[in-house]
Amino acid sequence: MKTIFSTTLIAFILTGCSALRPSLHEYTILPSYVPHVTTTLPIKAALKLSSTRSIPSLVSTQLYYLKDTSHIDAYLYSRWSDSPSSMIDRSLYSSLQNRQLFTTLIPVTSKATADLILESDLNAFYHRFLNDSKSEGLIDITYRLIDLKTKTTLASKRFYITEPALSADAQGGVNALTKATHQLSENTIDWLETVGKENQWIK
Repeated sequence: MKTIFSTTLIAFILTGCSALRPSLHEYTILPSYVPHVTTTLPIKAALKLSSTRSIPSLVSTQLYYLKDTSHIDAYLYSRWSDSPSSMIDRSLYSSLQNRQLFTTLIPVTSKATADLILESDLNAFYHRFLNDSKSEGLIDITYRLIDLKTKTTLASKRFYITEPALSADAQGGVNALTKATHQLSENTIDWLETVGKENQWIK
């Protein structure tokens, strides 16, 4: 009888602890779709996207926040459904498909050969707190457009994107980083289009 009572008490305590623990929230960033009317001829080249490389801490699905320019920590009960680099890659690929800037667009997973490859290094993807009440989504990434025939870098650009967060919590950070990711995709395509015009690929 004593054993049964003890087992029941332990089960009750464990159930109570579980009920008091906040549930885990998982977030993702879906690619945005904006109808686009093509006004120029596409670049007659096959572009392949290389998987974005990132610093070790951003390889995980942790949702990180940054305070005092150097203190980084993760939200306990909020996380991403995938790594930041994967979500950025999906967003850019979708936007490139929509804009139809290149005659052929090759995804990361394909074994097909390409004329150009777009490499990238992700250095920051944080919900950054500027003070106790003001925060923003921050993305710091560098892209390089490589000619695969000559093995040379045709152009490179660093993008430093910030978007204000409407609330100083995980949800605010997610919303701000979602907007920043979509903005990054559009800015990257605008840059690629500029490179195309400078090299007379676009007429």
